[in-house]
Amino acid sequence: MIKKVCISGPAASGKTFCIENLDGQLPGLTVLSESSRKVAEMYPELPTQNINKFREKICEFQRQRETVAENLISDGIIVCDRGVFDNLVFLLLQDKNQFYKELSLIISLYKDGVLRPYDYIFYFDIDLLNGITPLLKKSLEDTLRKATINVNNYAKHVIDFRNAFIEVTSYFRNIKVIPVVAKPDEEGFDLRNSLVKDYISSNINPVVHFADKLRYIFKGA
Repeated sequence: MIKKVCISGPAASGKTFCIENLDGQLPGLTVLSESSRKVAEMYPELPTQNINKFREKICEFQRQRETVAENLISDGIIVCDRGVFDNLVFLLLQDKNQFYKELSLIISLYKDGVLRPYDYIFYFDIDLLNGITPLLKKSLEDTLRKATINVNNYAKHVIDFRNAFIEVTSYFRNIKVIPVVAKPDEEGFDLRNSLVKDYISSNINPVVHFADKLRYIFKGA
């Protein structure tokens, strides 16, 4: 039996770092790395010269990768570093015409059983009460992030992405989203990674147990 998990959230929120820590530690885990970076490798000119075409290629690539993985894997857990909902969020923020086209396509693929919905989504949020940490500052120096978001107003990106994600998920029924807020430093990310690993390895424990553990993310605050 396949379980399909997605880790979503704003740029530099620690998604890839978490997945790299999961890979090799959980049996039966298949990781789909972030599609935007794969597309940027294939079409290095698009992020700066044609952002709309870049987004279109990412959406297409993500759909194809998830479909192939679902058809090849008969048992285990598929973990996506960003997914179709993240792509919809970026489109909603940057190109609404393209957003509605992609939204209609995803809904159709889900309805026809061509694409399998996520069993649950971890939404990685960031606690920015103490401003931009050195870890965040370093992450925002990434070339692709500079080309695709306003790194000079990261707080606005976090808020805008969160609000758009809520709107995107409202178009779908029975979407299980688990929000996880962490301080943007190594200790905060490590605590969250440990929590996510425990949750996945327990194969979807009751949410109340997860909520009980969640409070430890802010231990010492």
